[in-house]
Amino acid sequence: MDWKTLLLSFSIVFLAELGDKTQLTALTLTTSRGGGAWAVFIGASLALVCTTAIAVLCGSLLTRFLPEKLLHLGSAILFIIIGVALLTNMAWRNGQTAAKTEADGVAPVQPETSSVKPALLKSLIIRRATAYERDLAADIDQQLQSMAPGPSQELLRQLAAAHRQHGQDIAAMADMTPADDQQHAEEIHGMLEKLQACSCLDDHEPMQNIIRRQEAAAEFYIALAQIVDLHEVRDLLRRLAAHELSLAEKLCTAFHQSAPDLPPTV
Repeated sequence: MDWKTLLLSFSIVFLAELGDKTQLTALTLTTSRGGGAWAVFIGASLALVCTTAIAVLCGSLLTRFLPEKLLHLGSAILFIIIGVALLTNMAWRNGQTAAKTEADGVAPVQPETSSVKPALLKSLIIRRATAYERDLAADIDQQLQSMAPGPSQELLRQLAAAHRQHGQDIAAMADMTPADDQQHAEEIHGMLEKLQACSCLDDHEPMQNIIRRQEAAAEFYIALAQIVDLHEVRDLLRRLAAHELSLAEKLCTAFHQSAPDLPPTV
């Protein structure tokens, strides 16, 4: 085995795929499907192995029928053509963006080099936030099953409906202009991890856990609102944060005033 070629291939492909849309897709699939980390790893690895095998097989076939000098010349010409095509496409997009901003009377803005990463980040935020609200509503429904009819049961039923509505409001962000900035990607991922950690609380104090998760959701929405640029999305996040705190306050008041009506804690 040619170890020099092996190390060179590994280095080039590793650097090319690092931060690429393939890696971000695997990240999104892993975070949106709890417990499926190994499945995503095996599936993504097999996909990369298959595509690499196809490329190597095609290269091996070409070396059998074409001289080495002709292959080198063809590779050089192909790289030049691809480079020229990319530069031409970038210049054309810049021209289109400049013409549009001038026609609208807006100062030119530097175009994004890639629209894939912000789109994936936006999808990740929507999936994780809607799943968080959905799981919280499901936990409240579970508590309702162990409660006798009364004011507290009605309050929890209203809370569950409110959290389902929150999930629908977050999902509606998919139709809005992308508000997640690529430069805040690391910060947003940290916020999502913190939110996910809050949803993994124990079941010893279910009501207090629900309150803490409502407060964590409010904190997440406020932090996200400070990052986004679209006013419509920012206002929605602030309203959600305020409503989360209001729901937490109502549940906290009911929890302390009507403890006998609520399911006992262990």
